Amino acid sequence: MVLADPTPPSPPATPFPVFPEPAFIPSAASSQRNEHRPFQKTIRFTIGNEEKEGYAEIPVAGRQRLVIEHVSALVQGPAGQKYFASLRTTIQRNETAWHYLVLSQQYAGAGVDVYAASQPIRAYADPDEFPIRFSVSRGLDDTGTVSVDATISGYLVDR
Repeated sequence: MVLADPTPPSPPATPFPVFPEPAFIPSAASSQRNEHRPFQKTIRFTIGNEEKEGYAEIPVAGRQRLVIEHVSALVQGPAGQKYFASLRTTIQRNETAWHYLVLSQQYAGAGVDVYAASQPIRAYADPDEFPIRFSVSRGLDDTGTVSVDATISGYLVDR
């Protein structure tokens, strides 16, 4: 018969180090970040039966530039269809750029396929002639309705 040792284990020879809380030292970067106004906008739209593309536009307030840091999207449509998502931005009235999202299939079943994207990005948008445009296109099969939810987040700065 083996008896358990009645003495509890002793604490470690050296205690865990305790670090004091660091002093708060404001930096130029943190004060600059406080001047930025957060921006977050969710858009929703549908692509109707026999339509190839749908989109939503987001205006940027005058005299400001939107710095986009993240874009996410959820696309739900008939089983077997493939989708293509993009974001159009414009700066200084003539620099238009298309940013493409990577959609990954998340679910397939019951006649519905679901794709999603969650993508860090660095893009800029000015309040010029063209608002931000988030669009989704589909392939040759254009039957059924597709629903799209997307969120764009970042911050606004003065131009």
